Amino acid sequence: MNHKVILGRNFTIRIFASVLLISIYTIVTYQLLLEHTDTKKLVQQIIRFGLTILLMYFVFKGKKWAVNVITVLFSLSIFISAISIFSVAWPGHIPLLVMIAIYSIAVYHLNYSENFKTYFTYLQDKNG
Repeated sequence: MNHKVILGRNFTIRIFASVLLISIYTIVTYQLLLEHTDTKKLVQQIIRFGLTILLMYFVFKGKKWAVNVITVLFSLSIFISAISIFSVAWPGHIPLLVMIAIYSIAVYHLNYSENFKTYFTYLQDKNG
């Protein structure tokens, strides 16, 4: 592994960890704001979280379709979060702004970062 591959891998891990942390934050804060746990919504959120982890796993396996799916989903999240800013009271803006920033960095990294492209090429060559 050369330096660019290592940088691409490490930055990808950091971005995915940030995405998972903001997802956990969203799940927890949604459930805490309710008087009692909404079991149906909690199950949906846990399934979504699991699918996010699964997509990230396929990105780490070097699957181009997983990068495309994550890019589309993160782009939709950015768009919806940007619209939601106008309908949320001020303290609620902060998590949305963090989400927009993290997802924007992820979309940029997965599609335009030279280090990720080098890392992704390494994964595809390694996995055949």
